[in-house]
Amino acid sequence: MITESFLNTCYSVVLGKSKIRKDNVLYRDIIEILNFYIKHNKDEIPIIMKPKIDCLLKICELRLEGKELNNILDSIFLSEKFQNLSSFVEGFIKEVPDHVLQDDIKQIRLRKKLNSLLKNYDKMSKFLYIIKEGSFASVDDVIDDYDMIIKSMYADLMDASRGESIEASSSLDLEKDDYSSVINLIKQKYERKNTTPSGFPILDNEVLNGGFEKSRLYIIGGASGSGKSTFLVNLMVNSATLPPSKFHNMLSENNSLDQKRVYVYITLENTIEESLMRIYQAMFSKTSEDMLREISLAESEEEAVNKIKNSILNELRKNNSTIIMKYFPPSSISSVDIMAVLDDISGEYGQKNIAGIYIDYLDLLKTDTKYDIRHLELGHIALSLKTLAVHYEIPVITATQLTRAVYRVGKAADLNVDQIGESIKKVEHADFVLLLTKDINDDSIVHTKVGKFRNGRSNITMDFKVNFKHYKFLNGYFVSNEDNKFDDVDDSTRHLKRINDDEINLIGVNTDLGF
Repeated sequence: MITESFLNTCYSVVLGKSKIRKDNVLYRDIIEILNFYIKHNKDEIPIIMKPKIDCLLKICELRLEGKELNNILDSIFLSEKFQNLSSFVEGFIKEVPDHVLQDDIKQIRLRKKLNSLLKNYDKMSKFLYIIKEGSFASVDDVIDDYDMIIKSMYADLMDASRGESIEASSSLDLEKDDYSSVINLIKQKYERKNTTPSGFPILDNEVLNGGFEKSRLYIIGGASGSGKSTFLVNLMVNSATLPPSKFHNMLSENNSLDQKRVYVYITLENTIEESLMRIYQAMFSKTSEDMLREISLAESEEEAVNKIKNSILNELRKNNSTIIMKYFPPSSISSVDIMAVLDDISGEYGQKNIAGIYIDYLDLLKTDTKYDIRHLELGHIALSLKTLAVHYEIPVITATQLTRAVYRVGKAADLNVDQIGESIKKVEHADFVLLLTKDINDDSIVHTKVGKFRNGRSNITMDFKVNFKHYKFLNGYFVSNEDNKFDDVDDSTRHLKRINDDEINLIGVNTDLGF
């Protein structure tokens, strides 16, 4: 329902004079809101409001064409259609305080978001009517229909929120505009102190800007058995067990950690017990036999449970962090379901406390929109994960499959993004892609290469020492890559022929991961 008050707000925003620059997105939003109202309430529009709505639509359309306000008014008032509104319209051509205009613009954006949530209004009305009349074929059909409607509404909400974020920095006149809002966005998303560290010095200090940045999608690509799931767990465990001093953005004035860091781990491949074992083993450098021995030596089941639980909690609590694990069967959830999980966690811990979400893995998610071709589905999934990252302002770190060709790769330099399985669209929507494969002859080495980095340098090649018995990546180091040119970095750091722990220490790569 469009009220007289909201209509006046729109006129005030469009015609009012202020230092705040009004871009075309704002005019498009108003047009979209009014057209949505006309489409769904055509027979209910009061006669007195109809010409005002039509006039506002025409003013916004002419604004989008780049016409100046005086010329617009001259044009529309030459017409008989809007002559009677001249006094009404001219009454809004006055100075508007900045804070009032900002509040009015916020109200327009909220109304646009409401419209996006009501796109499925007709389907929801039909669904409720069927429920009320009991005219459904089966309960299964009812649940399926309800599921699709709710997920569509969630998806629309994510798109609207993502649009708001983009609109906030989508236009800037470098001479006339105030840079404040854009500078604040840069600080919030990209300052080193606001990142989520990976816990690997080579990644945090040499490749990434201190860690994973908010609102970005990070994809780890690997073939089956290459260690992508293990690496994903390590990225999370490393960060969750780093000392508070690594998270300056969460420190209070007395240098104590003020916020709990929440790490969300969603797996569609390994069950909860498998995931718990991997987290425990990576956290304490244990084999599965070590963990089982600790459990079996306990005098009771309660003692065994407490031993494992207390060990993990002590490690997390001293760093004021926690990990929330969720297992779902393959192809049973979509990004919208993940959004519901994050909403639940946000309600308990607060959205700003979520340090990141780790999803194992992208190819096992399903889409809410059906496609005939699988690679289109995977592209849609990657895009929806990117949207989710923007909506919640958190890094999304996930894994994906590489093609079988990667099994023939013998060194990091031979890894390429065209080895991403099934859909290159995954690469297009990602902000960062790291490719990895296990060494053909040595299981203690995993080769990696930065295939894409939207905010940094790609084609960087690294090897990692690993201990798969402990499900643990130990340390990383740069390796020679003939295709790379590191003109701005010391060659002794980049081009290493043979690596061992002594050499790693010599080049200043700290092997202490903080746990």
